[in-house]
Amino acid sequence: MMGSRAMATSLWVVAFVIAAIFIGFILMIGFDILAKGLDKPSEWLITQPFVVLGRDALFAIAGVLWVIGTIIFFMELSGWTIKGWRIVRQVIRWDAIDVSVTALSAAVYGGALAATGGIPIIPGFTWVRPANALAPLFGILFGVPGALGTSIGNFIADALAGYLGVGSIGGFIGNFIIAYVPYKLMKDHSFRTPRSLIEFYVWGVLVGSVWCSLYISWWLDFMEPVIGLPKSFIWGFFAPWVIFNNSFITAIVSPILGFILYPPIKARGLYWADRIKFQQ
Repeated sequence: MMGSRAMATSLWVVAFVIAAIFIGFILMIGFDILAKGLDKPSEWLITQPFVVLGRDALFAIAGVLWVIGTIIFFMELSGWTIKGWRIVRQVIRWDAIDVSVTALSAAVYGGALAATGGIPIIPGFTWVRPANALAPLFGILFGVPGALGTSIGNFIADALAGYLGVGSIGGFIGNFIIAYVPYKLMKDHSFRTPRSLIEFYVWGVLVGSVWCSLYISWWLDFMEPVIGLPKSFIWGFFAPWVIFNNSFITAIVSPILGFILYPPIKARGLYWADRIKFQQ
C-alpha cells in the first residue's frame, strides 16, 4: 500500500514538474516577445527554429502536415477514423444532442474569439485570442462534434471581427486540428491523473499548437499570390506568433477548466466516448 502511494505521489510530482516547465517556458517566450517588441520578430526566441530551418524546409514539413490534417478532417466527417493503427468505421449519431453540441461549441468559441477581435496583432489575419483555451477542451470532451464546432466558431469569429477571407479556409481546418489532436491522442481525458496532465501538455499544448500554426501558415504561403502576405512574414512572424498565441492561455487555463467540466459532462452522458461507437 505504501509503495503504491509513493508511486502515485512520484507520478504527480513528475506531472506537475512537466506542467511547470511548459508554463515557465511559454511565459519566458511571452516576456521575450514583450522585451524585444512586436517589430523585431527575427530576434524572438520562438522564431529561431524557423530561422534555422528556412522557408523551403518549413514549407515542405508543413505541406506534409497539411495533407495529413486535411485527409483526417474529411475522413472523420465522413464517418471513418484511425483506431489502433487501423482505419475503422465510427458511428456518430448526429442526433439533436450532437448537433446541439456542435452549434453550442461554435457559438461559445466564435463569440469568445470575436470578443477580443479588436486587439489585432496582424490586421486581417490574427489577433490576441485567449479563447483558444476552449478549443482543445471541446475536442477532449465532445470529440468530433466539438472539434467541428471549433472550426465553425473560428469561421464565425473571422466574420464578426472582419477578418473573413481566403486565409479563413486554412483557419477552419487548423482550428479543427487544435481540438482534434488532444481528443484523439490523449488516452485519459479526465484531467485527474498524472498521465492525463502530461498527455495534455504534450498533445494539447505542444503538438496541437505547432500543427495548427504550420497548417495555416502553409495555406497562407501557398495562397500568397491571392492573400498577399510575404512568405518571409508568414514564417518569420505569423507562424511563431500563432504557436505562442495558441499555447499561452491553453497551458494555464485549459487544465483547470477541464478538471471542472469533465465530471458534469461525463455525468450527463455528453462525453464523446459514451456516445460514439466503433465498427471493427
